[in-house]
Amino acid sequence: MKTMKKVWRYISKYKKLLYISLTAMLIVQALGLAAPLIVKTILDDYLVGIERPWYQSNTDEGVLYLGEYYQQDEINDQALSVVIYEGKYYAVFDDVVQGNKNIVNDVLTIKTQDGQTYTYQVERLSKDQVLAFYNPYVKPLTVLIILLIVRFFLQVLFTYIQRISTSMINVNIVRDARKDAIRSLQKMPMTYFETEPAGKIANRIITDVGGMMNLFSTIMNLLVNATLAVVFAYIGMFYLDSTLALLTFIVFPVVYVWLRYFMKKLNKIAVKVNEQNSMITAQLNEIINGIGILQIFNFRKQTEKRFNDLSQDFVNEKIKENKLHLSIGWNLIRLLGALVTAVIVLYFGNGYLTISGFVVSAGIIYAYNDYLSRLIEPVGTLFREIGNLQHAIVRTERIFRIIDGEQEDGSFTEIPRFKGDVKFDNIWFSYEPGKPVLKGVDLDIKAGQMIGLVGHTGSGKSSLVSLLMRFYDFKDTDMGHIYVDGMDITNYTKRTYRTHVGIILQDPVIFKGTMADNVRFGVKDVSDQEVEDILRNIGGGKLIDKLENGVKQMITRGGGNLSVGEKQIISFARAVVHNPAVLVMDEATANIDTETENMIQHALEKVKEGRTTIVIAHRLSTIKNAHKIVVLENGMKVEEGKHKDLLAKNGVYANIYRSQIKIDQQLLEQN
Repeated sequence: MKTMKKVWRYISKYKKLLYISLTAMLIVQALGLAAPLIVKTILDDYLVGIERPWYQSNTDEGVLYLGEYYQQDEINDQALSVVIYEGKYYAVFDDVVQGNKNIVNDVLTIKTQDGQTYTYQVERLSKDQVLAFYNPYVKPLTVLIILLIVRFFLQVLFTYIQRISTSMINVNIVRDARKDAIRSLQKMPMTYFETEPAGKIANRIITDVGGMMNLFSTIMNLLVNATLAVVFAYIGMFYLDSTLALLTFIVFPVVYVWLRYFMKKLNKIAVKVNEQNSMITAQLNEIINGIGILQIFNFRKQTEKRFNDLSQDFVNEKIKENKLHLSIGWNLIRLLGALVTAVIVLYFGNGYLTISGFVVSAGIIYAYNDYLSRLIEPVGTLFREIGNLQHAIVRTERIFRIIDGEQEDGSFTEIPRFKGDVKFDNIWFSYEPGKPVLKGVDLDIKAGQMIGLVGHTGSGKSSLVSLLMRFYDFKDTDMGHIYVDGMDITNYTKRTYRTHVGIILQDPVIFKGTMADNVRFGVKDVSDQEVEDILRNIGGGKLIDKLENGVKQMITRGGGNLSVGEKQIISFARAVVHNPAVLVMDEATANIDTETENMIQHALEKVKEGRTTIVIAHRLSTIKNAHKIVVLENGMKVEEGKHKDLLAKNGVYANIYRSQIKIDQQLLEQN
């Protein structure tokens, strides 16, 4: 099984615990083999062993009855039999044959299997006489009962050891798998995150990783524990009756065909159930993240309907799964077990009861039925747990799509800081084959320059900087090269390359923690004082002063206790701490007020010092002083030059600029 081989990578780290678990499991099964044999001995040799012939002893040892001593291990002509009939005990001065018994008026009549009839004169035993005959069995019975008690406590002890060691393996492999999944997730290409919803990915790492634990537990129960149970059950069954033990092998081909059909039906349902479960999580994540929009636009009913429809599909598949289990799954196994038990009783009842008598068959029937139940139980467990196994396999395969998914080269090499010369050479790029979003873009940026990227939505601005940041790489259908300091950026690993390239997003990513932790995110050896100095230098002094704990102030997840401008100041400071040679600012001044824009403008002036800066801007005031402004339209570069030159040209840029000025004037008049 390929999936199990993948899981073994994690299990093999804990071989010591695995050996402990397997050893404990073996001991538990061996103890299970011993229990029915001990009970059989108690029943056959002692509790009803009193019916075996007693013989008059030549010594003063044994059971005293009517002035004579009797023992069972001295065979002679002076025989005495004790007969149990309807709960009463009778003495017979003879070796009584085995058969169907009947006592009337102190006369015992026995009919044997061959039709012969024997009669004996009997005398009923008193209570003290019965106890006297049982007295020789007290010590061996005590020993056997003590053995049963010891066996019980040993079974409890080793079952505990087996389960705790298995649990320790489980929690460790889940922890390791989650760590690897997170590590792998950070190296995955951006294309993966475009096709998989965030909630679905989270569900895989949180929930689906538990499939590995379920898979290991189920394999241990089904493959190892069940196999040992079957082996030890057959040892006991062959010891008791080899003929009947051989006959039980007929069941296995039937169970195999039955199981194959059951698994085929179940696997289809398991895949659907797990996929719909992930979709429910993804839908729920979408609802929570967009709750404000849902409330404002009164989209409650439509949202509930979509979620309810998805939930109903999940319920329908779960009902199908339950029906499958109840119709041809473990429910029928229980019926089969009951029928086989009835056959065993009938087999021994018609055979051994009339041939060997109750003295022999009581313990045999108990022991054989006990072993048979141990044989049937793993089959029932197989059908009951096979559903969990299928779900576990599906979930495990899904988490390994992350762990073993396509990953970018994460190797790192120290390289000198870039000077900052950037060149885009004939860039043709498409997300989907045949639909280019960048068409032959050429652009030269000198070290230390600040350039602005302008264009309507969909013009290719973000795609161009995404290529520069290496969120995407060129495919076979694409063309062009991007050079930094004359070196093709694909010659570096992404981790190495990004050491000297930074980005400030329109929506800053703020993590839960102190403000200082957010600023020095990913960089070691930066003190709180250094963080404060950087923030004050770029215009964040007001932010520090208004917070009770300054740079040590705790920030909520997502920066909920900060304004948009304050979050941007933190992201600017983060860029300064990382000190990239090339900095991309992706529409960082969009959707902010004038005061905040002025604060960010000041921060930008400080941040751009000593580095090449590429600014994607909707608010053109941000880039008025840029060394160069590049205008993109429909994936092509249509204009390039300084702000004044482009206005004089009266082209696309001038139209965008005039439209923005007009809008700003209207807003001022309204206010």
